[in-house]
Amino acid sequence: MKEVNFPRSVKEIKFGAWSLNPKLQIISDGEVERELEPLLFKILCYLIINKDEIITRQDLVDDVWCQHYVDDNAINRAMSELRKVLKSEIQRGLVVKTHYRKGYSFFLEPEVIYYEDESLALGQVSALKETPNKKQKKLIVLIAMLILGFFSSIYMLQSILNQNGNKQKDTLSKVETKSSKIVEKKFNEETLSWLQGVYSRMILSPDSSTVALSFLEEDQSYSALLLKNLNTGQERKISEVNANIFPAGWSIDSERAIYSLETEGKCELWEVGLTGNADSKFLFECEPSHQVNALSLANNSYIYSKYGYRKRSELSALVNRNLSTGDEFQISSPNLNSYGDKLLYFIKSKNKIIFERHQFNSSELYMTDLEGGAQIKLYETKSRIWSINYQNETDSLLWYDNKEEIFYEYSLRNNRLESKTKVDSESVYSVTYPIDNKNILGLTYPFSHNIYRFDLTSKNFERVSKLESGFANIVGENVVFLSRDGGLIKLNTVFKDGKVTSKKVNLRYKDFKISSDSQEALGINKNEIEILRYEDLSVKDVITPKGNLISVNYLQENNIGYIVQGEITTNSTAYIFNRSNSNSILLPVKNAVWFGQLLDNKLVFLNNLDMLIFFDLSTGEQTKGFKVKQSAYKHSLSISQNKLYHSTGKAVYEYDFSEGIKVIPKKVYEVNKTEELILNVNSSSTVNTLSLEVSELVNNELVRLSL
Repeated sequence: MKEVNFPRSVKEIKFGAWSLNPKLQIISDGEVERELEPLLFKILCYLIINKDEIITRQDLVDDVWCQHYVDDNAINRAMSELRKVLKSEIQRGLVVKTHYRKGYSFFLEPEVIYYEDESLALGQVSALKETPNKKQKKLIVLIAMLILGFFSSIYMLQSILNQNGNKQKDTLSKVETKSSKIVEKKFNEETLSWLQGVYSRMILSPDSSTVALSFLEEDQSYSALLLKNLNTGQERKISEVNANIFPAGWSIDSERAIYSLETEGKCELWEVGLTGNADSKFLFECEPSHQVNALSLANNSYIYSKYGYRKRSELSALVNRNLSTGDEFQISSPNLNSYGDKLLYFIKSKNKIIFERHQFNSSELYMTDLEGGAQIKLYETKSRIWSINYQNETDSLLWYDNKEEIFYEYSLRNNRLESKTKVDSESVYSVTYPIDNKNILGLTYPFSHNIYRFDLTSKNFERVSKLESGFANIVGENVVFLSRDGGLIKLNTVFKDGKVTSKKVNLRYKDFKISSDSQEALGINKNEIEILRYEDLSVKDVITPKGNLISVNYLQENNIGYIVQGEITTNSTAYIFNRSNSNSILLPVKNAVWFGQLLDNKLVFLNNLDMLIFFDLSTGEQTKGFKVKQSAYKHSLSISQNKLYHSTGKAVYEYDFSEGIKVIPKKVYEVNKTEELILNVNSSSTVNTLSLEVSELVNNELVRLSL
């Protein structure tokens, strides 16, 4: 595996008229400045670093995409985009050369400038580069020295060989795909908490001795930080007037807890020692309303998940921040069509970071070094990976899937999934954290999902569900939703007069939509749309797009709009499924994450930069709109005639496009409790009513599960 990333000591790379800033991922020729997409930045760095070689397509697949297979068209598109980016009025000459039927090479002679004001030609840098072949040559020299009589160096040589073997293992890009056999085991549940209230976020210290929790006490409006020693049971509570405090991470020596302090519109990271009289220390500001995961290293640097990457509020990247200088170095470069990267764990003995890349329909587990190099994709799953612990004795990663109730053990030594244990326990858990392979910390489920009807005229806000509910639709004047009653799924209809009808159904979908005329419905899975007869929910047609579905909505005349993310590329494409001829029509709007249809034959899109884009179906004209309000949880959107309703998670805004696209959003609803979140909003085309799916907190407990 060839090198992909420049080290942090590199300040600037000059080639031709261009100057590349690797920290900001920006190129400039003095007149034009361009911010590179993550993939293009990675390819450019890869070509520069390996400029003395012809880079084959397989090299790009293995080292840049880190996949088993990438479609040739995806590589062609990426190289074409890179060439376009590298052309300007000043830089008109060749930068990337194509070698017929062989691959690509970097054509210009780059100059690397370091922060220490050293300048070296890349040829000199390449000579210092530690590729596996050159390491092997060094080992041959050492062996020759041993043959000549340096027998006292045998132990040293064995150490070097072991280190080299480990480094070669680190370059593996193999993704575990085999399914291990699931073994069910009984786990006993022991209550560790005594205070009455809601326990939410939880992070275990690296030495597994202390847990940091967010705790909202009964009759209080703001959450506090609770530090609990698992060995002694001793607790310390830290609170602030008119502020919420959430755990964010730990120092690598487990002696200091890091937490975020959030007031209205403001977020700060602080750290505090574990002794009762230890003072808190301000670190730096962070993005509000997003869960921060941070780690303090011994050299005054902090690794954390930073939101707002590429100016998209929901997207996070891993960065390393120097507290003394305030400088930040970007470790990871997630693609725009994802939710980004979340720090999970740092393995001190390996100097390796474990992080989750949250895609729209899956989660990927990665390992990388402190500079973002030698990045390895370890595992991929449909469920989120919320927390990880590392077991040194077996060189294994441990995590618990809250949804499937399965305890995973992944061996880094063998690069494979070692075991999957089905956990038989008393409760359902919202947050879990493995202590070791026999003990798990858990927070019993504190959320209640309810459906509300909100009258936009009278402002009446009424709960219409009694059980755990979701997938709400407004059909005429009625609210229709699914609920779970034990093991049963029910389809419920709440009429305007309050009357409720329910029937048992056998539905297992990722999303569920009902047409405005209530004649049919859509059952949506990861890569399939089932068109159902609403009367009996039988399947009448199936749409099977190539890729993973991001968003599906009914449009005018019951046409179906859907957005797909490719299985190979990270770009998304939008389609209209025409009901008159059952054909899918490709739309020219790029990187959309949602779209719907207004009355005037216009489509409105939300793209991956939180920007609204308008597309006229009559003329084919695209018009750039404006950014929607920043999300506090996730964006949820719904269209009623010419009005767009947008939920940020904490508030609902109305955009009235009746008179044009230049409008000022109007806040129509806001949650009145800190612990409430709006999960989804739906509107009606016939009545001035919204349905809101709201997550509310109820008292829960901190427990330990033991095998």
